[in-house]
Amino acid sequence: MGSIKLTATAIEKMPTPATRKDVYDGEVPGLVLRLLPSGTKSWSFTYRVKGMPRRLSLGVYPGVTLKLARERAREARAAVQRGEDPVEDKKAEERERLYSGFEACAKDFVKKYCKPKLKSWEQIESAFVRLAIPEFKDRPVKDIRRRDIVDLLEKVAAKTPGQSNHLRAYLSKMFNWLLEREIVEVNPVVGIAQRYKPQARTRILTDDEVKALWKATGRIGGAFGDCTRLLLLSGMRRDEAGLLRWDEVSGEWASLPASRMKAGRDYRAPLSKKAQAIIEGRPRFDKCAFVFTTNGKVAINGWGKTKQTLDQYMSEELGEPVADWRLHDLRRTCASGLAKLGVRAEVIKRILAHTPPAADVTASVYNQHMYDAEARQAIEAWAEHVASLTEPVEA
Repeated sequence: MGSIKLTATAIEKMPTPATRKDVYDGEVPGLVLRLLPSGTKSWSFTYRVKGMPRRLSLGVYPGVTLKLARERAREARAAVQRGEDPVEDKKAEERERLYSGFEACAKDFVKKYCKPKLKSWEQIESAFVRLAIPEFKDRPVKDIRRRDIVDLLEKVAAKTPGQSNHLRAYLSKMFNWLLEREIVEVNPVVGIAQRYKPQARTRILTDDEVKALWKATGRIGGAFGDCTRLLLLSGMRRDEAGLLRWDEVSGEWASLPASRMKAGRDYRAPLSKKAQAIIEGRPRFDKCAFVFTTNGKVAINGWGKTKQTLDQYMSEELGEPVADWRLHDLRRTCASGLAKLGVRAEVIKRILAHTPPAADVTASVYNQHMYDAEARQAIEAWAEHVASLTEPVEA
C-alpha cells in the first residue's frame, strides 16, 4: 500500500471516510494513521514477527501529535530490530499492572484472605478504600518503598492518629501475604514504627455525668437515644448493641453471633428489665431486621453527630462542659459500677464477654460454669442503681 509524508495540516484536512481507512506515513516506516467513520483518528505501528503481522496502538490524535507518534513509532521500530515484540511487551506490562498494581492487590487480599479468615475484614476493606488506594492507585506494589508507607501513615496520623496504627497493621499483613506469593520481594512496612502510641483509657462517667447522659439521651430520643441507654445498662460494645437484630432477642437474653463479637465466639448477653423495656419499646418494620434503625431499612450509623449532640446536651445539664468521653467508656462505667456493687470479677468478665487468658488454666479449661444466673442478677442490680440516679431527676 502506498504512503504519504504526513503533516499536521494534511491530517486536519483529511475528510471522514465512509469506511475505515489506513494512511501510512512516508517518513517513518510502519507508522499508520487510521481514520474511522466516527471521525476518530488513531495512531498505530505495524510490523511482523516471524512472518506474523502485529499492530501496536500508539494513541489517538490530536492527543498524540504527529511528532509524538513518530517518536513512539521509531522507538517501537528499534525494539523490533533488537528482536523484541512491542505488542507482547505492552501486554506483559498491562498484566503486570493489572495483577500487581496496589488497588488490584488490595482487593485480592481482602477477597482471598480477609473475608474468609478475619471478622474485621470490612474495617480493613474500608481503610484501604478510603486511605491507601487513593494514595497508591494502580502503582506496582513492588515499587512501593518504606518512605512511601511512612508518608501515607503520617498523613493519616495528622487527622486520625489511631487509624494510622490500624492502617499500618493492615498494610503489613497485606505485604506479608504478597511476599508469600512472590509478588513482592520485601515487606516495606517492616521497621516502621507506629505513628501514634495508644494509651489505655481509664475514663468512667461519674454519677452526675450518668444523670446528665440519661437526660441527654431522653432529649435525643429515637434509635440513637435508646441504643446509648442500652450501652450503659448492658456493657455491650457499640456495634454489638447497634447491630442488634430482633431475632437475637429472647426475653432476658440477647444472643449475639460470633461474627460480631471481639472474641470471635457466640455470646448470650443478659438483659435487665429496664433494658428489655427499651428494646420492646422500639418500633418494628416489616423489611428491617434491626432493633435500632432510623429509616426502617438498615441499622443506625453515623455516631459522630450523635456524640456531638450528647456532649452538648450533657454540658447543658451539668452546667459546664462535659469532660472528654467516648461511647466505649460506658462499657467501662458499667464494669466499674458492677464492681462497686460488690459483683465478683468472674461475673463482670462474663457480662463483658471477656475470654480468660490461656495462661489461666483454671478459668479457661477447668471452670466451665457459665455464671448465667449471677450475670442476670448483677446486671439487674446495675440497672436498679442507674434508675436510682436517673429516675428522681426525670420525676
